[in-house]
Amino acid sequence: MSFRIGSSLGAAGLLLAGATLNGSGHEGWSTAFAAAAGVLAVGAGVLHREWRLSIPLAGTAFVLTVVIAQFNPRQGDLVLQVVGLALLGAGGAIGGLAYRSLADTIDRQGRDLQLKHRAFLAATSDAEAAAPAGDMSALTSNIARQVGADIACCYLATGDSRQFVPQLPGVGLDGLHAMTINRSSNGSGAMLTSVEAGRTYSAVGNGVLKELFNYVPDDLQVAGALAAPMPIGDRIGGFILLGSRVGPFTDDDRRLATTLTLRAAAQIANAHAVALSLKESARYSLINELVREASGKTMDDALELVLERGKEVIPYDAGRAIIFQLGEQTEEPLTRVRDGETVLRNAVTEEQQTFSGLRLETHAVTVNEALIPIRGKTGVMGALCLGRRGTSSFTQHDVAALDELSSMAGLAVENSRVLQVVTGQASRLDVALDALGEVSQALTTVTQGALVLEEKTLETAIRVTNGAAGLITRSTGEGRQAVIMCKGFPDDVDWMEFQNGQGLIGAVMLSLRATAPPDLAAYGMQAAICTPMLEAGRLWGTLSVFDHNKREWTAADQRVLATLANQGVVAVRNAELYEKNERSIWELRNLQEALQAATSTLDLNEVLQQVLAGAAKASSAQIGCLALEDSGRLVLKGGFGTDHATAEKLALDLGGDICRRVMESGEPVMEARVQESQAESPLNPRAVLCVAIVLRGKPLGVVFLANYRLGHAFSPDHRNLVTELATQAAVAIDNARLFKDREEVIFQSLVALARAGDAKDRYTAGHADRVTEYALMIARQMKYAPQDQRAWLRLERGSRLHDIGKIGVPDEILTKTGKLTDEEFEKMKSHTTVGFNILSVLKMLTDELVIVRSHHERYDGKGYPDRKTGDELPIFAWIVSAADAIDAMTSDRPYRRGMSLEVALEEVRQGAGAHFHPDVAEAVLDAVANGTLALMAQQSMHPDAPMLGAFENPVA
Repeated sequence: MSFRIGSSLGAAGLLLAGATLNGSGHEGWSTAFAAAAGVLAVGAGVLHREWRLSIPLAGTAFVLTVVIAQFNPRQGDLVLQVVGLALLGAGGAIGGLAYRSLADTIDRQGRDLQLKHRAFLAATSDAEAAAPAGDMSALTSNIARQVGADIACCYLATGDSRQFVPQLPGVGLDGLHAMTINRSSNGSGAMLTSVEAGRTYSAVGNGVLKELFNYVPDDLQVAGALAAPMPIGDRIGGFILLGSRVGPFTDDDRRLATTLTLRAAAQIANAHAVALSLKESARYSLINELVREASGKTMDDALELVLERGKEVIPYDAGRAIIFQLGEQTEEPLTRVRDGETVLRNAVTEEQQTFSGLRLETHAVTVNEALIPIRGKTGVMGALCLGRRGTSSFTQHDVAALDELSSMAGLAVENSRVLQVVTGQASRLDVALDALGEVSQALTTVTQGALVLEEKTLETAIRVTNGAAGLITRSTGEGRQAVIMCKGFPDDVDWMEFQNGQGLIGAVMLSLRATAPPDLAAYGMQAAICTPMLEAGRLWGTLSVFDHNKREWTAADQRVLATLANQGVVAVRNAELYEKNERSIWELRNLQEALQAATSTLDLNEVLQQVLAGAAKASSAQIGCLALEDSGRLVLKGGFGTDHATAEKLALDLGGDICRRVMESGEPVMEARVQESQAESPLNPRAVLCVAIVLRGKPLGVVFLANYRLGHAFSPDHRNLVTELATQAAVAIDNARLFKDREEVIFQSLVALARAGDAKDRYTAGHADRVTEYALMIARQMKYAPQDQRAWLRLERGSRLHDIGKIGVPDEILTKTGKLTDEEFEKMKSHTTVGFNILSVLKMLTDELVIVRSHHERYDGKGYPDRKTGDELPIFAWIVSAADAIDAMTSDRPYRRGMSLEVALEEVRQGAGAHFHPDVAEAVLDAVANGTLALMAQQSMHPDAPMLGAFENPVA
């Protein structure tokens, strides 16, 4: 701006000075001519960039000034007049620059204003009227039109937020097949990473399309691409992909796309919110109903009702309520709950305690828990412990419903406490009887687990005696008493041991009767009582209760504790026996499942993997390896829990001595490392178990298992279970090996049979081999089944056997040099069904049967024998169909000469979508263009044969 103002003022000053000097000394007619010369000089300055115009104008002005001086008798100073012309020219040049700068600025701002006006109109248009929230096709089309995109597709997240699903048909997706995208926390590419982070992504080129489409043709070029995320609440609910073939998107396009996408997300979210509001109303009605039903009940009944009806608020499989006692020490998850935090525990491991009543080994493969604080007027009073089986975990989306359930439980507990005070129900005798009843019931409720019953016994003892802390000890093999459960004591008391006569517990060990010493000041306790827990007259352990205040323990206290102790021993021992039995059942079930899985298939690789997975599961191993003997050495055949290279190094390098020892002796080896190591890694396990796979007294290989967790060494039960599994699995492995050998023999016989069919017609000799190679070339271009080697094997087999049915076509038809009659051609076409019937009795063939029967089908449904169309056949059938057609077109026949590759490609291009699958046709053209596919050399049998159409039937 300052430049233009300065330039304008400078130009005005130069023009004024130049006009003054140029007009000096002129009168009458000379003044008019001097003014004309001045105008020419100004014009020359304005047009100084166009020298072809500015130089003649300047010269004319100078000549005119000189001529005026010759004919004007009163001529002034000619030099001053020439200087005036120069100043006028300079003023014109500077003024022209200022004008052009101003005009450029106005033009640029006008264009920017037009773009912003377009964006404003698009962003403020009535989107709801143009595209309803449920019509994703209309929403996508509207955004593409507003932004000016040639390609557009909307992707929405699935209900479990694990995938993005394309909402077809989209815009401009002809020839492209959008695929479902698996989500991950950090995305799987630059575009998806940006979308997951909530940022609009822009790029140039085809890179974005390769993340989202199965196959991008070589002739599709995208100049610019945008991916705008659709935030719905606190998560990414999807994204809009936009592409432009013309040029890259500008920043204004990016902002407009982001705005339109956000508005589309808001429309979807609003529609979803309306549906949720109805659901929320129903939930609030249920909560009010639950509170009314819980009113007037005892605390336990109220909490039981809350847990029963709470499943209508939020689904769960099991629940348990815990009421905290004053001064009670709680475990880490419950400590956080006691501090007012809602704790979500997903995929609880075997080492972790469960609180909801679900047990990992018995009730579920995976246990998920939510621990919710029960709040009252004085703070957190207890916890609701809810559990779910399997993969249905608790998430942050459940927190609101959990808090509502917590509030309801808190109100129920408060009402119960008020009811107890008003009605006088909370007598000490009632509490004691209730507690004894709970423990008595536990005698038949062994599924709760020994640890839960020990905890319940101790909690009940503290509660019925109004104590502050308690201990349960158990006899050890050395004749001592070790603490196995404590409440109200610091952590250093856990697993503390006592000898005969040592302190309170030692005295009970000697006397086998309840004892009440005067005090235990070391732990801040002023009173204590301890009673023995007897099993068949022998000391099983002790039960102790402590109090912070000095008190006298009554005979009733001793009787209640003695009853609790004796009943607690019975309940815990029954639970331990039940757990042991359940563990045995679980191990046998794993053995049965592993053997059933191993014997359910004859594929050797699958058998080995099933055996290894079953052994690892049965022994709770973290890493497993399976190696088989081959030519005098062990070869790794499978790994579990790690990659192939690590498994091979672990089992055959570092564990090579152990494996060789097991192979030589046939006896299992089980070792464990107790001490800590400075180099903890997958190659330094804490425990290993190696078992031989033996068949008829001869070792076939070994199963090598490893564990890395402290305190998880393999047990004799693990060794016996894995040994039994390996022994029984040896038969399945041997059967799979025999089946694999038999399968190879059968296939080679079929190949020989197919080649015999080719040999009957010397003009088709080598046809099956060439079709196989062409099919593999096309499949590689299409990146077919990159992770499935068995699929490639089936494709190769099917290609080699595709014409095996010609063995059933009469020789006179196969070898006929002239055109076939209609009847003869029908017999020739029957080779597809003849081949299918020959091979259909072989259960080992799957994809191969489809190829043999359908390699002459057409994409438009005009082929034979079943007239199937595009989507009715898998892609591998269309690959072989194209390969068969390419060889047929480029090979000589008695009735026509083979085409050149260029002519054959033109036939493929024209037949795309009619004769050929469009994706396969596109891949053939691209493969030839990049050199992946080339014709295989073959000897011409009829170089002088006439040219016919590519697919003309050779009939008379």
